[in-house]
Amino acid sequence: MPYRQFRCIQNFLALRFSTLLFLALLLPASRMLAIGLDDVSSATTQQTAPPSNVQSEQPDPDFSPRGPYQGLLGISHIARFDKLPMRMHLEPHLTTPPNNEKLDDRYVPLFERTLREVDDIELLETAALSLARVSEGKMQSIETAADILVKHLQSHTNRRVRFACARALANSESTSSAAALLALDSETDDAERLWIDPALARWKYAPAADVWKKRLIDDSQTAVAVSLACEGLAALNDSQASEPLRTVLNNRRLTFEKRLAAAKALCSIAPEPGFEESAKYILGNVSERILAVQLLSSPQPESQAKVFALCADNSDGVASAAWQAMFRLNSEGLLPALDSGRSHRDAVVRMTTARVMRQFPTSERAVWLQELLSDKHLEVRNVAREMSVLVAQEQPTLRDFILAMAGDRIAAEPENWQGIEQSLLLLGQLRGSQFSDRCIPLLEHPRNEVLVTAAWLLHLFPDAAVEPAVRQHLTRNDRMFKAPATAPEGAYLGHQSAYLIQYAGLMRLKDLQPFLEPDFKKSEPGGNEKRSAAMWALGLMHENDPVPELTKSFLDRLADRGGLVPERDPIRRMSAVALGILRARSAARGLVEAYKLDPIEGMIPDSARWSLGMIGEPMPAPTKGFSGLIGGWKLNPIGE
Repeated sequence: MPYRQFRCIQNFLALRFSTLLFLALLLPASRMLAIGLDDVSSATTQQTAPPSNVQSEQPDPDFSPRGPYQGLLGISHIARFDKLPMRMHLEPHLTTPPNNEKLDDRYVPLFERTLREVDDIELLETAALSLARVSEGKMQSIETAADILVKHLQSHTNRRVRFACARALANSESTSSAAALLALDSETDDAERLWIDPALARWKYAPAADVWKKRLIDDSQTAVAVSLACEGLAALNDSQASEPLRTVLNNRRLTFEKRLAAAKALCSIAPEPGFEESAKYILGNVSERILAVQLLSSPQPESQAKVFALCADNSDGVASAAWQAMFRLNSEGLLPALDSGRSHRDAVVRMTTARVMRQFPTSERAVWLQELLSDKHLEVRNVAREMSVLVAQEQPTLRDFILAMAGDRIAAEPENWQGIEQSLLLLGQLRGSQFSDRCIPLLEHPRNEVLVTAAWLLHLFPDAAVEPAVRQHLTRNDRMFKAPATAPEGAYLGHQSAYLIQYAGLMRLKDLQPFLEPDFKKSEPGGNEKRSAAMWALGLMHENDPVPELTKSFLDRLADRGGLVPERDPIRRMSAVALGILRARSAARGLVEAYKLDPIEGMIPDSARWSLGMIGEPMPAPTKGFSGLIGGWKLNPIGE
């Protein structure tokens, strides 16, 4: 088939690929220029979230949400008061089906044939970069194109084409092309090395060591190039690299980034020489002491002793680097420094302290973790909460003590909103259901983080003792919705009311039905969360009791998908769920229509399907995620 039967997409970008590649590579380049010390604060922690592969809840004739919440709670690493899980979204727990995108089988043959049959530079570059994208995304194998990629890499006269082929080969894990990639090194720049060098290091291609060592002794090389060389030599564990690494390390005319990369590689390859070199820097300026930390980051006890001493350094940067290094090497060795670490000026030190206290918990350290819930740094207090939750889960003897401290915190020092917010979250995660009365005053707190989170805790563990106060606050909020000038500026009263309305539904406060029915109107103030909660709560108030008027109202909301101002999806979704809670058999037709017509993104078809099962109708097939072809290609086969 002649190539003219292929076509390029008409809106091919006018900018040349060299510009696009430069912009695309700015991020990895900046990453390589970073100091390079691992940030312990970014380490993920165990969450109490449902696994991502959990299927949607199946209809259950006995479904009747009430009382304390018993399921799993997904709280993000940085918890936000307006993103907390709501029971109306967890009962029933319905999941969005995953998307299923695939690559059209015609694309890889098209890209390969372009490389074999075309001479146009831009098309060759496009085809090679397309194969790089295919391989990087693990869409399909490009093994059949390896030979032509290597051929162009070795012999094509255009540098951009050669680099595009190199990028595709590096992404494909084509180890047989290592020699060809290495040969390109002499004419490459940093943008290309960011793809080539990591591939050679990953493949542990020994001949690359000589090239990297030569790069180390060339003062004209950039910090990126030297850093890549150091990482490659460390991956090869090349003992002969220790001398050139020491040369870079000790050359005070070089940039800090180069010397730090050399220190890291030297410590990895030759810990003893690294220990010897550290003596030159451990009493130097801040940069030199950071180099010392890196040189000492080995399992040797004598190295760890010196790193521990640097944990008390006057420089926050040095102390932070030392704390992180000790945490990686021997976290138990940090125990003597916890008392000072928990109040250190540097946030990373405080976070690291919290993680050590979780690993080696005591009652005193549980108190220290509780104090860190009030930290001025957002992530520190979230990490402290996560560690406290894990300690309570892993150490049953400390659980009640941790709960009691959190309960005391929410009842004292109202100006300490950070500690109150985190304590409320902690109580929710640990099912501390006995503190409802202490949440009531917090519903009028000046901070949204507190006034919303307090309502969230109340709806997780509805307590009859606070019912009068909940009613009072719902009425108060309603007055403020109708007279916004009377509401506190910026207060998220809609979110608060959403939780309190769910409380009302869980408690089956049927006399509040007239209060909630105005939420069937689109014009009702309070926001989507409040109106959605009203749909769910009204369903609970009349579960197994399909009142005709209420059923009709839900069906009207569910069917309002057209017109100039269609109903919002969250309200329609909860209307579908409410019909299932009512066991409204007369709603079958409307539910089937919603299942067939509405897009899956709004969860309406899944909600309608669940409700059809709840009313005894045959359940349609589970909804499927979007199935389509991966797009965005600049070169497309005819008929695409």
